Amino acid sequence: MALLLAILIALAVFATPGSGAGGHLIRYGFLYGLPLILMGLLLAQVRWALMAGVMYGTVGLALDISTAVQDLTKTDAGVEALLISGASGLMNFLLIVLGGRGFLDVGPAARPPESPRPNPLSPPGAGPAGP
Repeated sequence: MALLLAILIALAVFATPGSGAGGHLIRYGFLYGLPLILMGLLLAQVRWALMAGVMYGTVGLALDISTAVQDLTKTDAGVEALLISGASGLMNFLLIVLGGRGFLDVGPAARPPESPRPNPLSPPGAGPAGP
């Protein structure tokens, strides 16, 4: 997942237009800050960061789909923007799938122990002698 987040950061570098006057703190925080924080938490093996990655991927995928639809409906939209939205959407989808699978897979350590099997019945005549 950390690799997918790094790819998303790289795609954001190509997709982000030049900075105008005035800061875009929220947009840059979402495109660069959150993935960097999530990467650090994932590398520190914080389990809930997997679900936070799923949430980040869900929001990112929704934004990529809306951007692709907007680019398709515009007549002057470039193919480059559509390709970047498609690649970013694919990475966000993979982030959702891998993060969800990693969060839901608890592994063998968290599974309850198996109960012992019942003792097999004794063959007839092998039991204790009765009166």
